[in-house]
Amino acid sequence: MKDIVNNKKGFTLTEILSVIALIGVLLLFVMPNLVKIFSNSVTSTMKVQEQEIENTALIYLEDYCKNKLGDNRCPNTITKNGDKTFSGYIKLETLEKEDYIDEVSLQGNKCTGCVIYTNNKAATYITCENEYTTKTDVDFKNICHLN
Repeated sequence: MKDIVNNKKGFTLTEILSVIALIGVLLLFVMPNLVKIFSNSVTSTMKVQEQEIENTALIYLEDYCKNKLGDNRCPNTITKNGDKTFSGYIKLETLEKEDYIDEVSLQGNKCTGCVIYTNNKAATYITCENEYTTKTDVDFKNICHLN
């Protein structure tokens, strides 16, 4: 029989501490990039949401103002221009209430906003508490009477 005296399995404390230190150094370089990627993904997601809301708002304009369906009445926030186009705004909550879109939220925070029409062209502006606000020079909160 062989006498096995020095056959120890496992890692030494120095090896374990070296690996932990190496992981810590790698995390210092990786974490800022992960935060940046997450931030960019939120912005991209909200841009897609804005485009979907804009398309929905154009359908709403069609149903309520251009070619009215049933008893639908064009809201008083939208006016007909002399060239048969429409301008004004519709709040996000109205589109939600009329079941044109589901509630818009970001990380559990309800978003508010509006769609501003200018000669039948729509532009969506939303804000989700401190998480996201549409970047624009337009003072949409004042125009749409948002809190």
